[in-house]
Amino acid sequence: MNYSSLSLAIAKITLIVLLSINPVFAQERDSMHLQDFDGFSNLEYEAYLAEDGWPAEKLNTGKDADYLSDDEKNLILAMNLTRYDPPKYAKLYVFPRLQYFDGTLFRFPGRTPLRTREGIEAVRELYLEYLETEPQPLLYPSKGLSKASADHARYMKKTATASHEGMGGMSARASRHGQWIKGLSENLHWGTTNAHEAIMSLMIDDGVKNRGHRKNQMDPSYRKVGVAIEEHPRMRRSYVINFAVDFIDKE
Repeated sequence: MNYSSLSLAIAKITLIVLLSINPVFAQERDSMHLQDFDGFSNLEYEAYLAEDGWPAEKLNTGKDADYLSDDEKNLILAMNLTRYDPPKYAKLYVFPRLQYFDGTLFRFPGRTPLRTREGIEAVRELYLEYLETEPQPLLYPSKGLSKASADHARYMKKTATASHEGMGGMSARASRHGQWIKGLSENLHWGTTNAHEAIMSLMIDDGVKNRGHRKNQMDPSYRKVGVAIEEHPRMRRSYVINFAVDFIDKE
């Protein structure tokens, strides 16, 4: 058994022991990681992450994108956390969630309990997977891709729909604002009221058998990202994230 396999085996045993005896094993700082991030400005989110030991200014690649809202900038920052240091993300933000499951019910402190499909299993899977995941290149904002994301977010708001369909599909929406190079994919999320939790939910990918959202976000070939957040008449909020290997904006 090599060192990596031994480390993973120890992590698995530790996790099983903690969950089987169910102590109050989260320290005060762990509880803070489950706080409500609603209303955090981009600078506040960056500062909070810096306190956790992240090079937050470096990871905040959307900071100067004046076409993005603070929440949209936070989406990119949250995604870069998962790519820059997956094991750190797992230990700080995924692991503390495990103590708050009651069957398939997730009892987030201070919030209405959330009924999940898989319960603790999807979260445990993400935690163990990220302990083994290598760092990936950072994502950088694309104005053209963000325009395409915004088009779809507004379309879903207007039509009260919640799918990848509409306006000719993902490729057509992106092509209206520029040329995408090689790969293109899209993640959608609804309901969550802050960027940190939206990205966490997409990475857990509860009920999605192939974990497609997780794969899209962690794909090392993607370097450009477009994001948009919009109110939704049925789902409270919609998040649209488009990834590309590269994207050339229309002039």
